[in-house]
Amino acid sequence: MPHRGFEHAKTRLATVLEPDARAALAEYLLRHVLEVAVATGDEVVVISPDSSLEPVAQAAGARLTVQRGMGLNAGLTQAAGEAMADGVDRLGVLHGDLPNLQPAEIAALLDAAGGDRPMVAIAPDAADTGTNGLALAPPDVIGFHFGKESLIAYRAAAKRAGAWITIVRRPGLAFDIDTPDDLAAWLAEGRVA
Repeated sequence: MPHRGFEHAKTRLATVLEPDARAALAEYLLRHVLEVAVATGDEVVVISPDSSLEPVAQAAGARLTVQRGMGLNAGLTQAAGEAMADGVDRLGVLHGDLPNLQPAEIAALLDAAGGDRPMVAIAPDAADTGTNGLALAPPDVIGFHFGKESLIAYRAAAKRAGAWITIVRRPGLAFDIDTPDDLAAWLAEGRVA
């Protein structure tokens, strides 16, 4: 049985997967992303309004921060503020549905936001319209704009902030599972354990 907290995940797959299967998929994907992120040696924090995800985060060697506001962008704003209060100078953000993600791809994203000037490194989705990963230096260099056409929004925000922009294109960062076609492509790869 999937972990509580995933029951409302992956709703765009409702035409091809029952609720329990969608929840199991979402949990599998998150566990994979956490495992890969923790393998980089960096501190990994899951931000969610659902405190029941704490065992999943802890099992992976990550920690959970329960967001106070609703919505992904509000949660990330909270996380960025907490990171800055802790003295973090560079923040990486990844979606939890990247089934082919590898540690070297996370390193490439974070490295792209290195240096002494304000930096925004963006990992676009395969359609080149959305965003699957960000690295920000400092963590508050721009606000969060995840959602439809987020790639354009992030480029515009970085330009307004006077930050350097780097686009990081890596297969594991680009491929996410949002639609039935994404799921079919992933299953056709035969990587599912």
